[in-house]
Amino acid sequence: MHEWALAESVIRTITNRKEFKDKKVIVYLGELQAIELDIFKFAMDELIKNNRDNISYKIVVEESRFKCNLCGYEFSMSEIKNKTDEEKENIHFIPEMVKAFVKCPKCSSVDFEITKGRGVSLGYE
Repeated sequence: MHEWALAESVIRTITNRKEFKDKKVIVYLGELQAIELDIFKFAMDELIKNNRDNISYKIVVEESRFKCNLCGYEFSMSEIKNKTDEEKENIHFIPEMVKAFVKCPKCSSVDFEITKGRGVSLGYE
């Protein structure tokens, strides 16, 4: 249940950083994190109930993007077919494992960079 731990960290960051005060916070969740959105949202809402600050937020799932270092092709997870449940679970727990299970759909190289959609970040409106 790392969604709860993640929600706790997000709430702690929001309450400790002045730039988020009185703003709608945008929580960007990288697709590679494979966060269970319902659980994360529930955790956020429950933790906000117990918080004295007035916190407003929205969640944006950021699509994963990759760039092949061999041919330069840029691609997304939606172009990667036939991932097994075990591979998806490995990527969920250790997003860098994507490099063990994914190759460039254009040239089949395994030498690529994750350019977007990994990790968690915060912004505001």
